[in-house]
Amino acid sequence: MQNRWWAASELLLATMIWGFGFIAVVWAQQSFDSISISVFRFAGAFLIGLCVLAIHPDLRKELSLANLMKSLWPGLFLGSTIGLQSWGLETTTATNSSFITTLYVVIVPLIEALIYKKRLPRNHGLWVLVALVGTGFMIQLKMDSLNKGDVLTFFCAIAASLQIVSIGRASDTIRSPFAYNVFQSFWCLVASLAYWPIYGRVEIHSPGLYACIGLFSVTILSTLLAFFLQVKAQKVLSPSVSSLIFLLESPFATIFAIFFLHERLTLWQCLGGLLIFVSALKATRGEAK
Repeated sequence: MQNRWWAASELLLATMIWGFGFIAVVWAQQSFDSISISVFRFAGAFLIGLCVLAIHPDLRKELSLANLMKSLWPGLFLGSTIGLQSWGLETTTATNSSFITTLYVVIVPLIEALIYKKRLPRNHGLWVLVALVGTGFMIQLKMDSLNKGDVLTFFCAIAASLQIVSIGRASDTIRSPFAYNVFQSFWCLVASLAYWPIYGRVEIHSPGLYACIGLFSVTILSTLLAFFLQVKAQKVLSPSVSSLIFLLESPFATIFAIFFLHERLTLWQCLGGLLIFVSALKATRGEAK
């Protein structure tokens, strides 16, 4: 039980980092287009991680083609998630994109139940519903008619769900979460490069201080550290519970936006953040039991 709560704490730290990642991306977009940011972050994370694997004596043995192939599908799903989300934001609102993306909290248990015939923890469906209501409050939900961006973001949610589930299915075979994440970053890079020509343009300007800080943050913190914590935590926590904890990324992003971007938080958003926190806490407790 202690291991599960420790894993939940690690995943909570990862969501906090990803929450700040929204601010970091805003800063990076001052000098780079969205797909270029994805390419640079995953290329940097892979190369830095590869150097660590080559230098560290205990991790050097993880360098193998077999281990690289183990992370193929999670990496491609993750790269597709970020690529589709960035592409979708070109033609849909941030509100619609954020809500549609959080549908992974519903899709994950559906994938596990329908494909893998897994029995969900008691009352899990209730906490999923509470989390979705809280998410709606957090983003002050205003759903418009579907357009190309909405459809792309829906496929982003599916890709995110498949990434969470695929890591959960492979968790027992992962010996080094750090090495796994390094190899996963390689496949994310492959997916991002595939989206780059489809995206259709490259916009790279002379990088300023905040753009450099933003790119450094999404590369080292969001990719190398946070995704490592995700892989490590999912060796203990189920994909369904993990997807609920991921929803805490939204209130963390709001808190950082208030502090760094001077945005304001409404009473409804405060209520939404509380509902998300309670649902993730209850779901984690149910999984631990």
